[in-house]
Amino acid sequence: MKPTKENTLYLTIKQQFFDEIAAGTKKQEYREIKPTTYKKYLECAEDGSPYFDTRLISQDDPHAGDIFAWNNGVYPLIPKESIEFLNLAVGYAKERDTMTVEVTDITFEPLPNKQGNPARIHEDEQGNWTVDDNGELCIWQAVFHLGEIVEIQRK
Repeated sequence: MKPTKENTLYLTIKQQFFDEIAAGTKKQEYREIKPTTYKKYLECAEDGSPYFDTRLISQDDPHAGDIFAWNNGVYPLIPKESIEFLNLAVGYAKERDTMTVEVTDITFEPLPNKQGNPARIHEDEQGNWTVDDNGELCIWQAVFHLGEIVEIQRK
């Protein structure tokens, strides 16, 4: 399979992480799942709502389609199956280092808090979020497992 516009996700990255991937010492790239970015990483319906795996969460669960569902530490939403490559670019300048790298898998893990535990939260009736070690919601990150570098260009 070759990289195409349809199977490649374009992301910016810091120089340090770019160099680590190029050297083969960094094998994963992380992206926080946010209300503004989740459609890049998750399979979604035409209305923008993310699909969820009914084997992992019940349709009756009030958090079934929520991008922040804690779900006992199992992320129930489905990664975009079309992502087979990442095109990584350092910063936003026109002249910058870029690379295309194979994606061998996409998994999800909780974003850790300062103590290294999952960043769990609770939402009250007014929609306010508070940190809560027993919260029913969690901030998640997509983990892109990296394979072979297809192309690298240094500027």
